Amino acid sequence: MSGLRGVVGPGINVEIIVKYASAFGVFSGGGKIVIGRDTRPTGEMLTSALIASLEGVGCDVVDLGIVPTPTVLFNVRSLNANGGIIVTASHNPVEWNALKFVSKRGIFLNKTETEKFHSLLEKSDKWVTWDKIGHYNRDENGISRHIKAIINNSTVMANKIRERRFRVLIDTVNGGGYLADSEILKRLGCEVISINDKPNGIFPRGPEPIPENLNMLSKAVIENRADIGFAVDPDADRLAIVDERGIPLGEEYTLPIACYHVLAGKKGAIVTNYSTSSMMDYIAGKFGVPIYRTPVGEANVVEGILKYNAVVGGEGNGGVIFPEINPTRDSLTGIALVLSFFATEGIKTSEIRKIIPERVLFKTKISIDEIDFENAIDKLKEYFSNSDIIEEDGLKIVTKDHWVHIRKSGTEPIVRIMTEGANKEDAKSFYNKIHSLITEK
Repeated sequence: MSGLRGVVGPGINVEIIVKYASAFGVFSGGGKIVIGRDTRPTGEMLTSALIASLEGVGCDVVDLGIVPTPTVLFNVRSLNANGGIIVTASHNPVEWNALKFVSKRGIFLNKTETEKFHSLLEKSDKWVTWDKIGHYNRDENGISRHIKAIINNSTVMANKIRERRFRVLIDTVNGGGYLADSEILKRLGCEVISINDKPNGIFPRGPEPIPENLNMLSKAVIENRADIGFAVDPDADRLAIVDERGIPLGEEYTLPIACYHVLAGKKGAIVTNYSTSSMMDYIAGKFGVPIYRTPVGEANVVEGILKYNAVVGGEGNGGVIFPEINPTRDSLTGIALVLSFFATEGIKTSEIRKIIPERVLFKTKISIDEIDFENAIDKLKEYFSNSDIIEEDGLKIVTKDHWVHIRKSGTEPIVRIMTEGANKEDAKSFYNKIHSLITEK
């Protein structure tokens, strides 16, 4: 768990901000703390409480303003700060907000760090005297530092991208990426057409960049004869792609494309979670590199990347992690790597299946009350006893042509079920088989 979240008012308010932010300042040992936020209407109010709380325990605050979540993490490292906090509820509805906490390593807190941080929540003697109160600095250069590091990286084919002169549609859902995601495209020589780019935090579509939420982007891609369309979520750490015909590739394609480009230039391990497409296994096999899988959650994937010294990794929800630039899910880095792939391969977006054969996921959730979870696990293990069985994160079963991953949600009273097949119908058919097995009396 990297933070806390809730509906503003009953779930998260100034009192809660003061409690958590002051404890984090003590946990971080004072010094410099980098902060930023997305565009939610409640963000300014909560950020004011955040700043006062950090200064009150002696921290110097570097405020980046409205920026993507990955920009805050990047700047924690580049500014040699003691930590960072982002005010964002990511893809939750607009009435929600949250705090996400970042260690001095520029990654979200792991379990051990979170437990130590939480042990300080009730500390009463944390406030400093008037002469030791921290200072505030507004830093307008956080995005430009982030973009410069991406464009100057040798894996990013900036000149090749500029030569292609891509016409690009970008949909930032009126969120934290409204400025940064457009700016990196311009710096890469693209003709940029933006939609949903007002920093008002009112989401004109579903906040997740999944196919059913991308109708406006698809229409705009067709109308403007764009080469590619990109969509992000409100804090701009996830990236989805729409091809030149206005057809979403699905967020599962973003990471394989980015990984393919990285591995074409440098060999090394890749890390992803158990719920991510087997297209990643195809790519690992093609380049002859090991692939490691972790439980779901960015913190788990990042720890895996660091453990195995992986060159690239991420999650199948559109979260690209290229640790050489930024060891976190990063839509700006994702955009640069995806465009580098298409500029290098010289193909249209719609021709991706010629290089990376498609596998399709079917994702659903059912109420925890609908099944006896432990009994369901036992039934599946018995039925698929001759298949590969992984029990580290719920249950994952891999057969010759399919896989299923079933796990309890960590935040809701539901069970998440994902199946993969050769196409949508195949994945859904396999799910129906799984559902029948786990619900039969």
